[in-house]
Amino acid sequence: MKKLLFFIFLVINSLISFSAEDVNINDYKIFASGKNLLAQKNYKDALDQFELLSKKYPESLLFKSNYANYYIGMTYYNLGDYYNARNFLERAIYTPKDFKAEDPYFQKSKKHLFEYERNYYLGKIYLEQGFKEEALKHFKFLIKNYYSKELKIYEKMALKELEKYDPYYEILYMVKYEDALPILLSLKNEDILALGDFFQSKGSYESAEKAYSEYISLEKKDVHRVKLSLLETLRRAKKYKSLWEKSSDFIRSSTSDNSDFYYYLATAEMQLGKRLDAEESFYRVTTGKYKEAASENIARLLSLRGEHQKAISVLKNSKTSSALDLLMETYIKAEMTEEFKEAAVNYIKKYPHSDQAAYYRFLLYKESQNPNYLNWIIKYNINTYYYEIAYSIMENMRDLEAYPLNYKSRIYRDKVKRLEALAELKDGEILKIEFENIEFSDKDKIFKEYLMSSIYQKGGFYLSAVLNSRKNREDFSKYSNLITFLYPRYYDFMVKKAAKKYDLEEALIYSVILQESVFEPSLISKSGATGLMQIMLSTAKDMNPDITQEELLAPDINIDLGARYLKMLLTKFDGNIPKTLAAYNAGAGNVVKWKSDEKGDLDIEKIPFSETKKYVKRVINNYYKYKRIYHY
Repeated sequence: MKKLLFFIFLVINSLISFSAEDVNINDYKIFASGKNLLAQKNYKDALDQFELLSKKYPESLLFKSNYANYYIGMTYYNLGDYYNARNFLERAIYTPKDFKAEDPYFQKSKKHLFEYERNYYLGKIYLEQGFKEEALKHFKFLIKNYYSKELKIYEKMALKELEKYDPYYEILYMVKYEDALPILLSLKNEDILALGDFFQSKGSYESAEKAYSEYISLEKKDVHRVKLSLLETLRRAKKYKSLWEKSSDFIRSSTSDNSDFYYYLATAEMQLGKRLDAEESFYRVTTGKYKEAASENIARLLSLRGEHQKAISVLKNSKTSSALDLLMETYIKAEMTEEFKEAAVNYIKKYPHSDQAAYYRFLLYKESQNPNYLNWIIKYNINTYYYEIAYSIMENMRDLEAYPLNYKSRIYRDKVKRLEALAELKDGEILKIEFENIEFSDKDKIFKEYLMSSIYQKGGFYLSAVLNSRKNREDFSKYSNLITFLYPRYYDFMVKKAAKKYDLEEALIYSVILQESVFEPSLISKSGATGLMQIMLSTAKDMNPDITQEELLAPDINIDLGARYLKMLLTKFDGNIPKTLAAYNAGAGNVVKWKSDEKGDLDIEKIPFSETKKYVKRVINNYYKYKRIYHY
């Protein structure tokens, strides 16, 4: 009997244990081999692999999704076979379902993964085949009115191709990429306008201002939108005096509805300290997209003057979340406790898991000292800053059960096995293609989402892993073995090394990385903040004068310098974490000016910059989650 049981055990064990070699993913393996050979410029061998793929697996998802077509087309292109290159590139339109949501660089107008490079090389192919007009059409398609890091490479090459046939494009290239603004007027009016939009999206506000101003001076009609774009550029550049002057000019010269212009005028007046003038201007915003925002600003000004009842009457007519937040603040200032409680409870019932619900629960606790409000924060709001506050008062941490991963993995062992094998190919798009075509029972939705995060993690696609987990934050937060995907420890060796070198807590470094870049090492913000810890190059040069932005993108260098900078701030602020984090976001100079409470701590709720207030709360929440989850 024992021998029989042992034999059965061996059979079952052999069924549930597996390795990558057991899985038939030969089509993906052949494709990965061809793709690698293409990257190595071994075009002939790459083509052999792609032809094998096409012959043996014509029904592969790689073809049905169009993903493989771009790489096959580029192989033919590099071999000089323009007929086949064109055939494949014309069909290389691959759009994963989560395309727009996942990559921080992609613009809303981007249609598919290979849009830029595909159009450029199709243009080159049409030239080689003698179809000049078709080629120029593809090159012109790449001349966009927005800035994109990916687009820039192909747009510049397309302009160079176009200038061979029309010197006009040389002027456009010089204005766009060589800052030759003095020759701006050599361009057509529509291109001047497009350049304004391009420079604004790039964050080059002086250039955008010049382009919009020139367009307005040249065009005598249909300039309302352009005037608003100019005003928005001045607002973003914080040129409030110019904003006030331009808004006033536009109001005087306009014969139509001036609501939008009055909004910008009021915004400038607010920043220039002219509150009464600003209030009067906001009242003149009676139509258009800024009407709600103007009403909120009127209420804010009324509240600052102590006219809380008037502010409340204005806010009750607005349905935006920001108006609701302001209404709550006004109830508190006016000591209208019952009205606040009723509105807060209604909000909490509607959005029980939100950060704002946790904030209102905490305010309700402060008003009533009812411990149930804190217990509800612990139950519903584990991912908020207020969870730690509630826990510290109640000393009652939420106990999380474990999700039955092993059991579910056995049920779906074939799918798990296949996905794990695919992760070894280190191609994130292959994983997306597979996930989009894989079926799970509706009752196992959580397991499917766990598997996506887990497989992305195993493949080294950390941004995809965290973003997928965040889409399922409410479910993942319920389980001890899933919440780690919301607060992961990627680049573990580098973080440990930097923490030891600068005598910092690992939890603090991880919490900053998670908030700053979501573990995306190649991220560069419009302001130039770079890499995992989003360090400005100027800050990095203060610590290492010879460093370049390319070097700063390296995870090990970025984490080392980011940790060093954190330590400098922590030392400056005597180990005070909230002040350190506020300084990391808004600069040490600002934090020094802000008032501390009687204990010398920074009152987070009174941080004057809303962005910094949110930042500090989120990083502190991350910090305590790392400490709790990993027992630091």
